Amino acid sequence: MSKTKRLGKSFDEWYAEQCAADPDFDTDVKVLVEELRLQAQLYEARKVAGLTQDQVAERMQVNRSFVSRLENHPENMKLATLNKYARAVGMKVEIELHA
Repeated sequence: MSKTKRLGKSFDEWYAEQCAADPDFDTDVKVLVEELRLQAQLYEARKVAGLTQDQVAERMQVNRSFVSRLENHPENMKLATLNKYARAVGMKVEIELHA
């Protein structure tokens, strides 16, 4: 992790304090990171396909604002919706579980 100081503490020290104060903090951060990763993947998949949000919306038979919400706030997206988006951009969804 970073050695950057934040208010006199390194990030690692600050992060350890947050984890000690809230047992769910580390898990919550990891969930947020995965949500950001999904958000980036959705956007990148559309760009690689050379499609606009309007084009994806047309393929999904939804409006453009729905596609925008998916790309910007994918945190509670249903698997069926993710699959529909993937098909619209010419991709497929693969899910892996890790220990």
